[in-house]
Amino acid sequence: MKKIIISFAVLGIMLVLLHACSKKNISGDSSNLVMGSYITLDSTINGILDVGNSASTVSIKIGKSVGAAVATVNVYAATGSNTEDTSNWKLIKTVTYSDGLVLSVSTAELSQALGANPAPGNKYVLQNQVVTKDGRKFSTSNTPDTYNSFPAYNMALTWYATAVCAFTGNMAGDYYLTKDSWNDYGATAANPVLIPHAVVDGPGANQISIYVYPGAPAGGVETGPMIVNVNPVTGAATIVKSDIGNYGDPSSETTVTGTGFVFDCVGVIDLKINFNYGGTNYASQEMILKKTP
Repeated sequence: MKKIIISFAVLGIMLVLLHACSKKNISGDSSNLVMGSYITLDSTINGILDVGNSASTVSIKIGKSVGAAVATVNVYAATGSNTEDTSNWKLIKTVTYSDGLVLSVSTAELSQALGANPAPGNKYVLQNQVVTKDGRKFSTSNTPDTYNSFPAYNMALTWYATAVCAFTGNMAGDYYLTKDSWNDYGATAANPVLIPHAVVDGPGANQISIYVYPGAPAGGVETGPMIVNVNPVTGAATIVKSDIGNYGDPSSETTVTGTGFVFDCVGVIDLKINFNYGGTNYASQEMILKKTP
């Protein structure tokens, strides 16, 4: 729980939540505390933001408020490594509160707040700040983490937007390998490796075939592609269980499964691959490919 400094004149923590900390040490006389407020989450409607569509939205439905009466909700984009640091919050909009309110943020609104287009592959943290009718403000910055994370309170103070872009199927070409956790090539973002004809469209609709592993520099012998299904709306990817080859011993075949994203609009493929080599599993080996200009 965060340390809370209590002002005997005006500020205090949420009186409505004190019963949850009855066995904790609370500084100050409870008679001097002022009732705070928070909003609850009814449901998450959509957490995927198509950054190629300015009208695309992420949204949640708000349930009842608890505590002092709520007037408005300020919605912010939290930037920086500390997402509870309000100095790094960028205001997206202010919305009048009502029970059952649907809060939404569009690509255009997030872009305006950030001063730049949201980048596919990023997960943006959205923070709700509750403003009471008497003008006080409550958010994750002044609400104990114990309350935020406890499911019984069901607080709707933090939510997320995962930036994606629609899949069109035009992915074939040469790619730079910029992350190679499997380490067949020793590729990094600082030292990418060019893989000619790394990606072919198909064989089916909303599928791509990837020819990267097993890598020749590691003695790999490819016998088939890694086939990936792609959700055409979100770009979410699922690797079809594929037998892709071996490392010089045909009796020790390499099969792959996994998940990730295909960011068509920027020519990036980011997959977490589960390799099974010779009967041993190697999970979550990340591969990032960037299409050549």
